[in-house]
Amino acid sequence: MEKEREFYIGEDGLEHCAVCKEPLVVLFPKHLQHVVGLKSHPRWCACQRAEFEGEERERKEREHLHEVEKNTSVCFSERAMREWNFANDNGSNPCMPYAKQYVEHWDEVKKKNIGLLLWGDVGTGKSYMAACIANALLEQEKKVLMTNFSTISNQIFASTDKNAYIEAVCSYDLLILDDLGSERSSSYMMENVFQVIDRRVCSGKPMIITTNLTVKEMRETQNMDEKRIYDRVLQNCQPICVNGENQRREKSRKNRSELEQIFQE
Repeated sequence: MEKEREFYIGEDGLEHCAVCKEPLVVLFPKHLQHVVGLKSHPRWCACQRAEFEGEERERKEREHLHEVEKNTSVCFSERAMREWNFANDNGSNPCMPYAKQYVEHWDEVKKKNIGLLLWGDVGTGKSYMAACIANALLEQEKKVLMTNFSTISNQIFASTDKNAYIEAVCSYDLLILDDLGSERSSSYMMENVFQVIDRRVCSGKPMIITTNLTVKEMRETQNMDEKRIYDRVLQNCQPICVNGENQRREKSRKNRSELEQIFQE
């Protein structure tokens, strides 16, 4: 705001901006002039205020983009998942409106600790749906982590403080646990899965879980390690059956069609 400006002396004897015509100085009341030892003080005209507001918008936008980028780099292990958002959705998943409503009512679902259990066949878009929620909340500068239990278990094994690591995982505004049930069913793995889910429930923060298991399979399992895990999940996550078209099969068909077209050229 140190920019030199053209001015003129107005009929009031004060300097005025040559562009917006507003005064660049303001007179002190006469009874204060002898107290402060000045007759006037500088002020910003409309041009200067507009410049300042523009600079502030740019600064806040830079800070916002930096915060989103920082949180996004932590959230996803695969860079491609940054593009899994509502804008890029192809409309084949009939359950996507639930994801949008979840984001729109985030403050309420977070306060009430309402999670989601996205279950269904392989390739129907469960992970994409969860990532759409993650990206939308990341854009709001929320802290989100999307991971799976194989990754968590490996990091627990390498960690010097297992409890501190689990606390860190459960500290995010939203925790997304992808592909529950695909991990090895060893006692070590089952204990890690339970501890993470149990700690997350106790934190009072919501989680989203995706799985190829059916709700019936989760409720009727006879394995006690699985049962205590699934009971915690079903108590705290609202089940949604994701039954859209198999996206992986569709992508395979598209790739084959494109390859055939290339070979014909």
